[in-house]
Amino acid sequence: MPVPSSRDDFKEYCYRALGKPVLQINVDDDQVEDRIDEALYVYQQYHMDAVIKTYMAHEITASTMVFDSAFSGTFLADEKLVGQTSNVEGRYVSTANTTAITFYVSATSNTGTASADAYSDTARNTFNDGEVVLGNESGAQGTVKTDGITFGDMDNKWFTVIDSVIGITKVFAPYDSRLSADILFDPQAQFNISLMSSFTANSIIPYYVGRSYQQLLNDMFRGRPAIRFSRHMNRLYMDVNWYVTFIPGQHIILEGYRTIDPAGYTKVWTDRWLQRYATSLIKRQWGVNLSKYSGIAMPGGVQLDGKGMLAEANQEITTLEEQVRSEFQEPPMFIVG
Repeated sequence: MPVPSSRDDFKEYCYRALGKPVLQINVDDDQVEDRIDEALYVYQQYHMDAVIKTYMAHEITASTMVFDSAFSGTFLADEKLVGQTSNVEGRYVSTANTTAITFYVSATSNTGTASADAYSDTARNTFNDGEVVLGNESGAQGTVKTDGITFGDMDNKWFTVIDSVIGITKVFAPYDSRLSADILFDPQAQFNISLMSSFTANSIIPYYVGRSYQQLLNDMFRGRPAIRFSRHMNRLYMDVNWYVTFIPGQHIILEGYRTIDPAGYTKVWTDRWLQRYATSLIKRQWGVNLSKYSGIAMPGGVQLDGKGMLAEANQEITTLEEQVRSEFQEPPMFIVG
């Protein structure tokens, strides 16, 4: 039996499992494609072999401001930007070209108008179209072009996550030397060192227990940044003070789970459960297509029984879905974040 190594091979395998070429499979090709997509979605949702734990690097981005024409003067690194109409305050990051700079809004209380409604995650204080933005120290200035603001992570307060990611479990925030000049003088590090005297040098067990206890105390009294993630939005929210925790250009590491792309890793198509499930979905589609012809006599005394096929396929699908949850799903995680 040929082993499926592509989507087309997989489709033909399902057809043969249903009786092709001995039987005519009364299912349109588009319907088959939809059923394979449905099978892959359920497979990636519940089957432990369909996802992999991964670590992803993400660079924190600034917003972009485009001017009507070339700005005058030279903006200074990290200088304050002030909107002459909105009174919004921002921080200059870099120059993209003669008519554009990158920045982020640094003042959370001002008289500027927030885009969208005040309760939405799209509400942001920002510079107005057509207003003059002035560098507070350098005196450099430019006039904001209409629709010239493109928001980055610092102003969005969330990160964009690729479609293949189905869950985020942890975020490793960057270490910034501006926040602690020397990690040895960090209060948490000093607290850890003060407990080291109770450990013995003869066994790793006291050290492990001590470090676990330190982490427990740290989580209890300091906590970890809360994260929120939704697959349907492709956004990862972090409930932190962004102006203290991050600066544009830093990299953070995201720990999570992403689906395995069958186009790149073709052994996905050889999964026995996926083959059976996709075949049953196509069989159900076949039964739906033929159900209105139930009881019609064919040449040779054969009768079409679309309703019987539909009931049989539904039972197979129910059994397979119960199996993937009971046998192939990873145990639930009690602590995520």
